[in-house]
Amino acid sequence: MSYRYSAKVPPGLMTLLEGLSRSVFAAFYFAELLHFRTENPTLAINDLVREFNATKGRPN
Repeated sequence: MSYRYSAKVPPGLMTLLEGLSRSVFAAFYFAELLHFRTENPTLAINDLVREFNATKGRPN
């Protein structure tokens, strides 16, 4: 016997969660990037981001 269950999601919750997840991702990404920059102070910003993305496995 299976029951159908539908949950009611408050309006705007999906948008709120999407914004929260993006801001958390950005906070972690830029914190790692700043740490990487302190380890490589001589790299230009373009080279720094390219090298950071290559070593962390992120796309360019």
